[in-house]
Order: sequence, then C-alpha cells, then structure tokens
Amino acid sequence: MGMFDTWAGNFGESVTALELAPDGRGYRMHTRFARFVNLPELMSMFGEVADIRTAEMLKLPVPTAHKETVTIKPTADLKAFVQTLVERAEAIRNGNVSPSEDNMLAITNEGRKAALDMRLIDLFAEVEDGKVNHCAERVFGIWVEAKLFRGTQVVFCDLSTPLENGRFSVYQALRSNLVERGIPIEEIAFIHDYESDSAKDDLFKAARDGRIRILLGSTQKMGVGTNIQTRLAALHHLDAPWRPSDVEQREGRIIRQGNLNESVRIYRYVTEGSFDAYIWQTLETKARFIAQVMQGDTGMRSAEDVELAALSYAEVKALASGNPLVLEKAGVDTELAKLSLLRSQWDQQQWRNKQELATLPGRIERVQARITGIESDMAARQDVSGGKFLIEVEGKRYTDRVEAGKAILQAVYGNKAKRDRNIGQIAGFPIAAKVTVLEGMVLVILGGVEYRCNHAESAQGFMRVLENTLNRMEMVLQEELEYLARTEKRMADIQAEAAKPFDKAARLEWLKQRQREIEAELDLNKGENTAVEETAEVV
Repeated sequence: MGMFDTWAGNFGESVTALELAPDGRGYRMHTRFARFVNLPELMSMFGEVADIRTAEMLKLPVPTAHKETVTIKPTADLKAFVQTLVERAEAIRNGNVSPSEDNMLAITNEGRKAALDMRLIDLFAEVEDGKVNHCAERVFGIWVEAKLFRGTQVVFCDLSTPLENGRFSVYQALRSNLVERGIPIEEIAFIHDYESDSAKDDLFKAARDGRIRILLGSTQKMGVGTNIQTRLAALHHLDAPWRPSDVEQREGRIIRQGNLNESVRIYRYVTEGSFDAYIWQTLETKARFIAQVMQGDTGMRSAEDVELAALSYAEVKALASGNPLVLEKAGVDTELAKLSLLRSQWDQQQWRNKQELATLPGRIERVQARITGIESDMAARQDVSGGKFLIEVEGKRYTDRVEAGKAILQAVYGNKAKRDRNIGQIAGFPIAAKVTVLEGMVLVILGGVEYRCNHAESAQGFMRVLENTLNRMEMVLQEELEYLARTEKRMADIQAEAAKPFDKAARLEWLKQRQREIEAELDLNKGENTAVEETAEVV
C-alpha cells in the first residue's frame, strides 16, 4: 500500500466527535479511528516489520505481584453529586444544552474526579474515610514493615496533580496524612517537583537507594524511563487511567527485572457507586482484546479503539443508582467476547474440516490404487541382479552394465529433441526419459505406478539409480501403506470432530440472552448516541 488512505480504507473506521482540547480548557471536534477491522490481515502485515514478544512469552525473572482491590464506601455528598451528573446527562440527551456548554466527556471527567476525592468538586465536602485515608493507611503499614530494608513505594494519580496552585490537591492531602502518621517529609517526593532530566536522575537514584521511600506521580511523568524498581515493595493506583497501556506502564515500574523483592503488592482503590469500578472493568476488557490481537488470535476480525472512554447517559444513570447490573454487564461482555471468538475459531475449523473431508475419500482411493499397482509390479518384477543382468536400450539388449550405462547416457543426452520418450526396458518394465523444470532430464520406471529415479549424469550413475529404484519397491510399498493408515485415521478423526457440537454453545447463548436482558434493563438498547466516545487526556 502506497498511501495512507488505502490503508485506512482497508483497516479502519473513523468517527467525528467531541473531545477535550489539548490544553484541557475546552472541547473540539476531532476525527479518529473508532474501530479497526480485518485484524488478521493487519497483524500479518505488521508481523513483517515487527517481532512481537509479550511478557507472557518472555517469562522474565520478575517479582510475583499480589493485586488487591480496596473498596471505599461512597459518601452522601458523592451520591448526591453523581445524581446531578444523571440530570446533566439527561439534559444532554434531550438536546437542552449545546455541546460547548456541557457534554458526556465533561461529565465523565467530573465523575472520575469525584470518585477520586469529592474535595476536587467541593472543597468543603466530607471525605473522612475516602481514598486518601485508605491509601495512607496502607502506605504507612508497608513503610513500617519494610523499614529495615528501606523498601520504597510508588503512588500513581493522574488527576489533581500538585501543579494546580491554590486549589485542593490529592497529592498534598496524601503527603499531609502520611506526615501526620509519622513518616518524615523528606522521604516523600512528588515527581512534578523535578523538571530537568538531571533532577529526575537524582530523584530516581534516591528512590533506588531507599532515601526517598514514597514517590507520587502521574502516568505521563513516571511511566517509560522511570527506573526505580530496586527496592519497590508496593504500588498504589489512586485513580484509573484511560488506556490499558497506561496500566501496563504503571505496573511495569514494579513488576520489573532488577527488583530485589521476590513478591510485591499492587493496590487499586475503587469508590463504590462511582465511575471507578466501571472504568477498571472496561480497562480489563480492552486489555484482553489487545492481548488477543498481539498474540495473533486470527478468529477476531475487528476491535474497538482502546481509547474510547466517555460513558453514555444510560451508564451514568445506572452507576448513580448503584445498579449491580453495570458491573455484571462488563463481566458478561468480556466473557461473551471471549466465547464469541472461540465460536468463530470453531466455525472456521469446522469449515476447514468439511473441506478436507470432501477430498479424503478420493485421496484414499488413489493411495489404494497405488498400493495395488506396486504389489502387482513386485509380483511381475524380473530378477536382473548380479549375473542375471539384462536391459534393453533403444532396441538393443545389454548384459554388461558399463556398456548399458553408456547407451542410456547417449539415449538421454544424445537425442537433441528434449521431449518425454521411452528409451528401453528393464526387469519387464519400460524405462522413460522425462523433462523436468528443475532437474532437466530424469529417468522413470513405468509399472503399475511410476517410479522416479534419482538424478544422474554419468553412465555409472544411470545404471546405479535404475537398479536402486527396482530394489526400492518394497520400501515404496511400506511408505504408501503407512500413508494410507494415516489418511484413514485422519478421516476418522475429522468425522468424529465434525460430529461434535460446540461445547460452550449453551453458555454462549445464555450470555447473549443475558446481555440483551441487561441492556434492556439499563436502557442501552434504544440507540443511545449521545456518548462522546473519545479520549480525554487530563494533565
């Protein structure tokens, strides 16, 4: 493909929708790919220039990760705020506000902030037992536990960074909580305070040495190139990022070669009744699709863009009501996608089996005919070994192998007409010279089947390959008998396989039905098109 438009026409489907502007202060219309199609062909093309090796394939010596989800009960303020988001979403769906005034992406962003800490929405909101407190409790516990080793910890939070001067910051709130518990402030650092590369290098070295024991940062500033794994004992996700690659980059800081800890802990903090749980479930679903694509699961023909993030009106409404169907839907969707892929692969294999099954009877019939022919040739074969040697070449008989070889050489190469022709007979079978594309002229013995001789160019060579071919009939018969047995077994195996139903068909049908029921209950099957399915990059 010489042009991008050709590539896009074959592999992408684009949509135009509203997204957050790069400066984070407004919104803009932007066209991007929303779906990728013809994945097997796309990955085949990608495989020509890429050598894909996933962590599962490499099996590097990295610490064992113990992952735990910490759930936080929603406060009354959070529940009330999420209800206002429902009202805003309904106004958007009904067309009562313009996209420039309010939109689903803005609602999603504010919902994420509220799930992190309600003080990002209302500075005076009550959050005594929120994420900050739960995180501080676990960070302090591990800080004490790993004191002798000077084990370190990293906390990731993409929202509410300390750069927001004069406003509430989760970073500063967490640091204050940790200091109150007894952790020296000089052992806590924000990645945002280290702008230059040299300053970051010094910070990372301090973390590797255990002088900085708690490092807070965002995925963007503390992802690729952050080598602080030496003493890392725990990692904390305060919020959920947009993309599976962000989760991978975060956790790649601790699940990494060079970490002195044999096992590490990873915590995800999720506020019930908020956007948190749904976003984490969505990330998991996206990650599974990516893994399937990268591992070459050719049964999957298409995949959604992994950066689609904003929630629909119905999803916001279901989350606000604390409806457990929202999380169930994520689980059902994930399992349904997996089983649908397996069903697609099963269908393709059944089609291949039927195609092969249609050819096998004819193949068996041909092999049986060859076996009959070889057996007849063995019965009719005359003994020309030792002193009984006799051959006819171009109408003349020879009992001397040297003279016979010269005659064959002349018959094969002396005749300028390069065509297939009979040149004599041996042991009761005609000898033919045939022209081949790759090897030129070769000899064959014509019996019930055709026995091709190995290539030869000298008089001695021609005689040797002729006699060897006569003596190989028993070996050829044995090879054909073994091939017949394998072919008959293959046909029996395919017939047995073709008779089997898809073993997960009942589960697949139940999941499809359950998905329809959940979508109906969540009001997701009425053509909801108000969701802005685009990426929001919050700095």
